Amino acid sequence: MTDWTKLDRLKAVFAGEHADRPPVSAYTHEIAAERTGEDLAKATVAYQRKWDWDWVKLNPRTVHYAEAWGNSYDYDNYPVPGLPIPAQSKASVSDPKDLWNINELDVDSNPFIQEQIKVIRDVKAGAPDTPVFATLYSPVNVLAKIAGIPSWGGTAFGVPGSANTRTFADYINEDRAGVHHALHAIAETLAAYAEAQRKAGADGLVFVIATLTDPSFFSEAEFNEFSRAYDAVALDGASGSLRLVHTCGASSHPEWFQSYPLEGINWDHEDSSNSSIGAPLSKTKVGGVSHLLLAQEPDEQTLQNIRGQVTSAREATDDILVVAPTCSVSSAASDEALSAYKQAAEE
Repeated sequence: MTDWTKLDRLKAVFAGEHADRPPVSAYTHEIAAERTGEDLAKATVAYQRKWDWDWVKLNPRTVHYAEAWGNSYDYDNYPVPGLPIPAQSKASVSDPKDLWNINELDVDSNPFIQEQIKVIRDVKAGAPDTPVFATLYSPVNVLAKIAGIPSWGGTAFGVPGSANTRTFADYINEDRAGVHHALHAIAETLAAYAEAQRKAGADGLVFVIATLTDPSFFSEAEFNEFSRAYDAVALDGASGSLRLVHTCGASSHPEWFQSYPLEGINWDHEDSSNSSIGAPLSKTKVGGVSHLLLAQEPDEQTLQNIRGQVTSAREATDDILVVAPTCSVSSAASDEALSAYKQAAEE
């Protein structure tokens, strides 16, 4: 029996101190439930009650940011297997001139934002002893969603349902000032959104950079111009929360975020293009196991590999670690895989 609460555990580790053990969580996109806030809250609470994680990461539908600025989507059509993005049916930005129509929103009156604020309250009520981390996408990610263009480096597929053939680079080349105008308005809105999340009861924030650090999307100079400054504005709204950044996939450059106003960094440390979990970073590391490994068939070798990755991560960080997957876990991840993962973190 331990006297440590879940929040105590998180606060200690994010402060660079030892707890009785590292806090652990896993999370998935509840695609079948994300259409309404009520269903999402129920599914999130049910998942938490099943697994009793040390913290909950809320995964709202990824397009609600774009809906807040007028986009619409077909929730009966998720065309790309494994991608939690429904087909877009309307985009508010289709031409560079539309960038100037993106203005700061009133988060208190926007129904799409308020729906997700209520999810925070409902999950806190349903899991009162568990810290809840809200999710906030970065301004560049939100603008990409509004325009219906990929916010990832590769071009294997575009945004489902979008007819937009422009890239983010095209918008920069055609109207650099317009891009900055839109990003400023989005960042100010997200700052107010983050503050509202905290006031609704969120203990922490996961700030999603996704794959913007991939060189096929941004150079480091472009990242600094179009992402870094606006990210700081958005993150300022979450001051007082436990803040961590999620930088996804290959070339995720966790070292770029050491000066960000946050406490933790989550990246794919199992990808060979990235720094290992033992990299010398000034922030608390958030990770421990590949999300892809958790989705594999749970034979004995897979379960052994899961336990091995978590154990190695704990050793490399001297247990100053928030144990988490490298990205959201597939909804197909087996109970056997998640049980092996949780046990390795808690023993």
